[in-house]
Amino acid sequence: MPSTEEQQFEQTYKEHVARRRAHLAAHITPETIAYLQAEFQTNLPCFQGTQGTYDPLDAMKRDAQREIILWLTNEINQHNKQTNNQ
Repeated sequence: MPSTEEQQFEQTYKEHVARRRAHLAAHITPETIAYLQAEFQTNLPCFQGTQGTYDPLDAMKRDAQREIILWLTNEINQHNKQTNNQ
């Protein structure tokens, strides 16, 4: 059984995550996500350009941008699920 200190830490962390998700859901709209996807072209394949060329830095950058969009979307979805279940 977790100690009182561990339980308090877990509760504090859950509250922090809930506040973060609520803030993101309030300020990041589906339209904002669409703008980010269009700006960073995260839906395109990383292998573009002339055949046989590949820039690993471009691929890394696109992967990082895509991960941010996925993280934002996931956080907002988790907030919406939790809000709908209450």
